[in-house]
Amino acid sequence: MNLFDLAGRRVLVTGAGANGGVGHALALGFFRAGAQLAVCDIDEEGLARTAQEIGKTALAARCDISSEADVDALFARIKDTLGGLDVLVNVPFVFPRRCPPHELPLADWDRMFAVNVTGYFLCIRAALPLMLAQGNGCIINIGSNAGETALGRGAFAYSATKSAVHQMTRELAVEYGGRGVRVNALAPAQVLTPGLAAHMDNPHFRDKVLPRILMGLPMGRLLAPEDMVGPALFLASEAAACVNGVILPVDGGNLAMNAGGGAPGAQ
Repeated sequence: MNLFDLAGRRVLVTGAGANGGVGHALALGFFRAGAQLAVCDIDEEGLARTAQEIGKTALAARCDISSEADVDALFARIKDTLGGLDVLVNVPFVFPRRCPPHELPLADWDRMFAVNVTGYFLCIRAALPLMLAQGNGCIINIGSNAGETALGRGAFAYSATKSAVHQMTRELAVEYGGRGVRVNALAPAQVLTPGLAAHMDNPHFRDKVLPRILMGLPMGRLLAPEDMVGPALFLASEAAACVNGVILPVDGGNLAMNAGGGAPGAQ
């Protein structure tokens, strides 16, 4: 069981301030696993709540991951505080609105790529010199089932960003696997985050969209943020020493199901 031991690992979780979100759950999970935890988020209030809930973090810093200056400043602090970094977990994303691609404002497209793709790249670029200097490291990107199959429903730009994250993961794994740095991604289906929960008051979403989503989830439920914790801890541990370049679905069987299939009980 020592293969799963993360005690003392230096871990940065980005996007850790959204209470009830995936980053928040992952931050708690890595802390409970014994990691020396650093957390960041653009939301200072949410970040303060996460740091208070955990009770002890090596570093808690505001950071807009789409800003090169913010990311460089964050990693300078990580180097000074932790002396290096063993695990980077890239979590944040933005999804301003759903609309048909021909109506998508360029500003929305640019913002999604700035955070969902460029932000991940900036954090990875800053983390790699620390990991390469010590001869090992692990990067975990949060992708999506939207990066593997098409969702429709106005998810065009979001899906394009997650597909980019998946291919970036594969390219980095090939580029740096021989130098001791593993790069993998988790691909969740729909996770019941505060953002998704806010749509439950919308009758159209609750009565029309949600049943369609659930039909595509063989386990019959939305995922919880906590469902990401175990897979992430596995990928960060020595138990996954030869797992590299993998897009790991954590989706209740969504990608396994044929489009003509149905969840249990469906006719």
